[in-house]
Amino acid sequence: MQISVFVALALLVLTAVGFLVGRRRAAAAAGGRPASLHSLPNYYGYYIAIWTGVPSFLLLAVYGVFGAALVNTLSMGELEREAAPLIRAYEAEIAASTDYARLAEAASQVEAEALAARNEIIRASNSGENADDLMRRLGELTVRRNEISVERGEVRDAFAASVAARAPASLAGDRARAGFEYWRAPAERRELFIADARAIAFDEGLSSRLTPELQAAAGAMTPWEALFRWSIAGAVLALAVGGLAWGRSRISANFRARNRVEGAVSFVLFAASVIAILTTLGIVLSLLFESIRFFASIDWRIHEFLFGLHWSPQIAIRADQVGQTGAFGAVPLFAGTALITLIAMAVAVPVGLFAAIYLSEYASPGFRSIAKPVLEILAGVPTVVYGFFALLTVGPLLRDFALFLGYEDAVTQSALSAGLVMGVMIIPFVSSLSDDVINAVPQSLRDGAYAMGATKSEAVRQVVLPAALPGIVGAVLLAISRAVGETMIVVMAAGQGANLTANPLESVTTITVQIVMLLTGDQEFDSAKTLSAFALGLVLFILTLALNIIALRVVQRFRERYE
Repeated sequence: MQISVFVALALLVLTAVGFLVGRRRAAAAAGGRPASLHSLPNYYGYYIAIWTGVPSFLLLAVYGVFGAALVNTLSMGELEREAAPLIRAYEAEIAASTDYARLAEAASQVEAEALAARNEIIRASNSGENADDLMRRLGELTVRRNEISVERGEVRDAFAASVAARAPASLAGDRARAGFEYWRAPAERRELFIADARAIAFDEGLSSRLTPELQAAAGAMTPWEALFRWSIAGAVLALAVGGLAWGRSRISANFRARNRVEGAVSFVLFAASVIAILTTLGIVLSLLFESIRFFASIDWRIHEFLFGLHWSPQIAIRADQVGQTGAFGAVPLFAGTALITLIAMAVAVPVGLFAAIYLSEYASPGFRSIAKPVLEILAGVPTVVYGFFALLTVGPLLRDFALFLGYEDAVTQSALSAGLVMGVMIIPFVSSLSDDVINAVPQSLRDGAYAMGATKSEAVRQVVLPAALPGIVGAVLLAISRAVGETMIVVMAAGQGANLTANPLESVTTITVQIVMLLTGDQEFDSAKTLSAFALGLVLFILTLALNIIALRVVQRFRERYE
């Protein structure tokens, strides 16, 4: 059994013991007169249990979150200090190498020419000139830049191999080479190096390779891990026992245990709300920072991203890929998202709202008990099933109907097909929530309307719906968020092509589909292509926030208040 599991079980036992000790101590302090106690006996037990368990569990949780990172930092720092002679020798040889200096100068020149070519392409696109030659030139420069990068890497690897060979064939030499390899590795390779070393040292999965350097790194981690585990175990148990003893010493007949326990509960509720706020802030900041990296990688051409009409985030890796120059105009994605969402909401909002009105105001109890569960089944159907239905049934039907009407360019994958099927999927979100909100309107409002001579439809239209407007707007907002965030139906029913069109019978794509495509597979988070996904996510977040603000204004403007 791992020491952390044993400590957690011991803490549970000590917490239960603390509760019993608190109750018994309170009974003893009362001297057989429970009415003399300020609080109920259970509150005294809760008080000691809190002081016994909460600080200790917090310390254990902090170690669980940061313990591995601390062990990794200390052990890798120790190895890097042992590798200091190799690092100095490597840096000296790199600095004295004329070949490496020549490659660095060539890389700077190619980067400057590529920047000039991109600016010329933007100028030509804005003026309507033919930019094929410029795009071909930019592709050639990109390939040359990649070739220089490979050559520089080969030079560095050759120097590194020469320097590493100077370390002795011993445990000290292996530790020095491990520190040197870790120092040279980029961020993603460092994470892999640490993961492999921990797999060897602590059986945390399988190691991708087994080398003397990794074994040396694993050997450096083991003593640090053992030191921290036993130290934290002792500190946690000592803190629990100390908390139990301190809490027991506070117990008396006049001690306000209930106030302290309720204060602790209030603090927990406050901490939960703070965590929710910080989580939201963390999401926003992560999107913001990665988006800044993206805009920096495209030379801060924010206007091109927000107002550009061509989306092709691929980067050329061969000279013949003239079209793969990294065009990040996101307007086609915005337009596709808006088009599919509008079609879906045009189906879901009226159908769902009318269904909710019928079920809550007109349907008999027997019919409602059957119809509402059947309608909500739509929400439980997997989206991939909707995608297959749209691709194999709805899409061909719409294409055949368009061909029958004389539209020759109709395709199976279209915005109309995806929007219609997505609207059907979203109907339960609108109908179920709206039905609950309408049923929550007080019956006295309906009775008052009937007493004034209103018919049922007038009462629904002029009294019930205005009173239920905030909830209905919330249901529509939830449906819009569901439509904007849907991916599978769009991939299967609308395609993946970034086409700028208002024709619902053509293929389009959405922001979420492109985010999935950009982040799927073995990607490196240092290219404009991958980082563009975060910029798209940031725009989507801002659009959703704007929708919420608009909805709040609409509710404040049109809602009816009743006393």
